[in-house]
Amino acid sequence: MRNLWIVLKFEVLNFYKNKSFIIASAIICGLLIIGMSIPTIQNAFFSSSEDASGDEDQTGQSFGFINSVEEEVDSETLETIFTGGELQAFDDREALDTAVQDGDIAAGFIIVSPTEYQHVIQNNEMTGSTHFMFEEAFRETYRITGFESLGIEYETVQELVHAPIQRDTVVLGTDSAANYLYTYILVFGLYFVIIVYGQLVATSVASEKSNRAMEVLVTSTSTENLIFGKVFGGAIAGASQLALIIATAMIAYRANSSAWDGGLDFIFDIPLRVLGSFAAFGILGYLFFLFLFGALGALVSRTEDVSTSVTPITIIFVAVFAVSVMGMQNTEGMLLRVASFIPFSSFMAMFVRVSMGSVTNVEVALSLGILLATTLVTGWLASKIYRMGTLMYGNPVKITKVFKMLFRSNEV
Repeated sequence: MRNLWIVLKFEVLNFYKNKSFIIASAIICGLLIIGMSIPTIQNAFFSSSEDASGDEDQTGQSFGFINSVEEEVDSETLETIFTGGELQAFDDREALDTAVQDGDIAAGFIIVSPTEYQHVIQNNEMTGSTHFMFEEAFRETYRITGFESLGIEYETVQELVHAPIQRDTVVLGTDSAANYLYTYILVFGLYFVIIVYGQLVATSVASEKSNRAMEVLVTSTSTENLIFGKVFGGAIAGASQLALIIATAMIAYRANSSAWDGGLDFIFDIPLRVLGSFAAFGILGYLFFLFLFGALGALVSRTEDVSTSVTPITIIFVAVFAVSVMGMQNTEGMLLRVASFIPFSSFMAMFVRVSMGSVTNVEVALSLGILLATTLVTGWLASKIYRMGTLMYGNPVKITKVFKMLFRSNEV
């Protein structure tokens, strides 16, 4: 146990002293603090100027129009309804064209009939949309005039056509839609941490083997202490970094919650049951894959071959992530339910089901038990592969060959 602690302490301190680890953590946390503080900064520096100009037009654009059918289209109603900016009346076409050419107004509109108008602009841009708001106001004015000519109050028609319908949703199970975003964030965070630290563990093992340090280490302590210490060290470093990022985001949001007006509460108010399942399944899945990466790193003699060696497990891991993300659209789908009991995918799939679906405690306990047992067996096998790797140099060794050698030597 003492040797395991020594190896663990050494590996953890190696990560914490690494400049890349420190800089990456600082940058991510800094960006989160800045991002969460943006509404507070806006309120502090820009609210007064916005309040002072509150009575002014929100768009800052001016438009002009000529009403050729004043007796059929009420200009005052049109100006009141128009919300695209300031709408000015012009007496003649020449003045309107000049204002458009000089840039005094963004566009001009010439009303030809109650249902027809001309759009006057300087350049016809592909993304031009200045006519949409005028057209809506023009159409609304036509409706008002038409209904009034029939002796019908337009407000009454609007109440009938646009009757407000209220809906109350009663959720008997889990509100998957409300939980989608924070579930995705947690799953993606776990995916990122495993990919990064799995590669680091594999590279560290391969590096020790390439410089012959592994041969000295196995004479000083057991391979179980070495591989478990290395994997636990990487796990602690990765978990602490992820926890720091999550804690920074939550603290920064709480400090600026009044400025956000509770707009992100649905992300940060995560139920304890969901956090507990994420911790349990996340940690075990994290260790499971780190053991696999560490064992594969022991099968190569050069760090340059690490990427080739870990490619199969990386492909499987990416597929697991894809299945879990797709399963978030249908948590009761057969694919996600099966994946929640397979050790390679249960750490993500079962967490998704707990967070967004309906799952019994028995299913959660069974999945967790299978994952725990598989992780322990994988760690034990990784230690055997690690020890065997000290005798294998040259080209990368296939995992199938290693298992055959293990069975022949009666080590499994």
